[in-house]
Amino acid sequence: MAVKADSEAEEILPGRAIRRYGNACLRVTCQPVPVSARGVSPDVVALVKRLWRILGVDGGVGLAAPQVGIDLNVVVVRDPEAATAKSRTTMINPEIVETFGPEVFFEEGCLSFPGLFHDVARPRGIVVNFTDESGHSHQIRNDKMFARIVQHEVDHLNGVLFVDHLPFTKKVWLLPRLIMQRVGHLIWKLRNGK
Repeated sequence: MAVKADSEAEEILPGRAIRRYGNACLRVTCQPVPVSARGVSPDVVALVKRLWRILGVDGGVGLAAPQVGIDLNVVVVRDPEAATAKSRTTMINPEIVETFGPEVFFEEGCLSFPGLFHDVARPRGIVVNFTDESGHSHQIRNDKMFARIVQHEVDHLNGVLFVDHLPFTKKVWLLPRLIMQRVGHLIWKLRNGK
């Protein structure tokens, strides 16, 4: 999918740019981003800037490209536990190469599911490899909130949603709310023409 050039002056309204549950783009397996020795293309740099702007407007701690309708392996993560100067991480082609520790339940939400929160079990820690916009490779080992956020966002790149991790009985219990989420998506689609 082509990346639409982003204008710094483009107004981003809360809730308008993020695709909601029911949108087919949330179930797509994303494509790898070509990375050269000079980094990524200007279109991908523009996408990263747009993701950070949308995350700033809509709040939250992470955002993946498919959540804005782009099927590329790009994630931005804001670590709420890190010092401000180190709280933002942009991941191009992230790959979780190891998980460790016990599975831990924690309440998760998602910008693509406004108002829906539920406990999800995930491994406590991860080792993730990724590239930044400049083409530099990184590896991070983490067992804090950052690890959970990265797991959630990498799931998005593979077409997996946080509700997919819930047991069947919980999904049945949530069914009325999931139906309302789909209705919300249809309203969003009509209002935004997408």
